[in-house]
Amino acid sequence: MDPIVITLARQAGQALVAAMASDAWIVVRDGLTRLYGRMGESRAAEVADALEDSRRTVLEGGSPPEVVATRWQGRFEAMLEMYPEQSEGLREVILRATSEVDVDPDQQFRVGGAATVLGNSQIIAHNSGGGTIWP
Repeated sequence: MDPIVITLARQAGQALVAAMASDAWIVVRDGLTRLYGRMGESRAAEVADALEDSRRTVLEGGSPPEVVATRWQGRFEAMLEMYPEQSEGLREVILRATSEVDVDPDQQFRVGGAATVLGNSQIIAHNSGGGTIWP
């Protein structure tokens, strides 16, 4: 897979998790729902539900933020592999998220008190929590 796609997907997963515990959540959730909605209305509904489930999981400490970020990284990679034209839309959501959250890429942040995530780190994990990774 293209390293640029991997980097974009990783940054998107991290920005998403950072937004989960901030005022930027609604902007990011709605932006991603619209992005996936371009691929079909049912996709938008699936993503909206998955985003809310992921947020609840992180905020309640059900999964470490790194794991949730990695799961979304996989989803974003799969989406970009099938729909490369969506990369600019994903970039825009990331930019909105990072400007709303105001996270320096080298800064550490905590989500739900469960774990520390480095804004510019690579998270390596597997989808050990089950579920489906879809584009």
